[in-house]
Amino acid sequence: MHVPAAGTLIRGVTLAVLLGVAVAEAQWGPAPAAPPAPALSEGGKTPGFMRPFVDRIAAMQRTLNRTISREMRQISETGSPRALLVVTGVAFVYGVLHAAGPGHGKLVVSSFFLARRARIGAGIAAGTAISFLQALTSIVLVCALGAVLGQQGFDVLGRSVWIEAASYALIVAIGLVMAFTAFRGHHHDHGHGAGRAGLGMIVAAGITPCASALITMLFALTNGVLLVGVAATLVMAVGMSITTSLVGVLTILGRRTVMIALPGGARLRDRVSMGLSVAGGVVIAAVGALLLAGAWARLG
Repeated sequence: MHVPAAGTLIRGVTLAVLLGVAVAEAQWGPAPAAPPAPALSEGGKTPGFMRPFVDRIAAMQRTLNRTISREMRQISETGSPRALLVVTGVAFVYGVLHAAGPGHGKLVVSSFFLARRARIGAGIAAGTAISFLQALTSIVLVCALGAVLGQQGFDVLGRSVWIEAASYALIVAIGLVMAFTAFRGHHHDHGHGAGRAGLGMIVAAGITPCASALITMLFALTNGVLLVGVAATLVMAVGMSITTSLVGVLTILGRRTVMIALPGGARLRDRVSMGLSVAGGVVIAAVGALLLAGAWARLG
């Protein structure tokens, strides 16, 4: 899996972020009403056995929401360095907690690395790239829709659903292609096919705006401290990348363990490898389809 190509994409989005912030700071007028502060998770129904854990995470996220909102007001009113430190610290914790909850990013990463042999570095690179792309997409969206076009709160969140739907459709397509090629016996653990699939997976999962980052940016926009919001969102991406990368690495190690522990010869290993590849592609497509259905319902 050739992840370095994703670096060029991230640099391009970063440049767009800086340009967007510059325009937003130049054009921003009176602050709109404060955006909503829901508990943030990446959608979908949660299995019953996970409900207590997810509810605990959601409660902690609500507390962190209130803290970020309060401290951003403090920064706006007094320029307090202490409040700035609190915001960035809370943003990091927020990123770790948000990525620890249910979400498509981790499911896509784990399913992708279940489907193919990969190096540990690939798991770290993919988790990091997805997390930062989600954050950067959120920054660009708020700067473009909120600051430049003057849309507020729910309007910005509503517009993001179109991007979500497109990214989920792309996830479905990638999963189906992975499953089909594996079933037909054209799957290769290394090479340009794996590199293209890996880059596509990163882009598809990464261009979906992160709900936590969107809310943080909207708080910053409301209080007229947009650059603080950008900094906090990027710090949040660091926290998200730790959890998402860990999921990727554990999946890679788990697949290696299964393959090593298999009895018999190379033929059995090839069959199991193909089965894992087909299963990984099917799971990716199924997750994308469920999320696409949810996004489509919100558009209706």
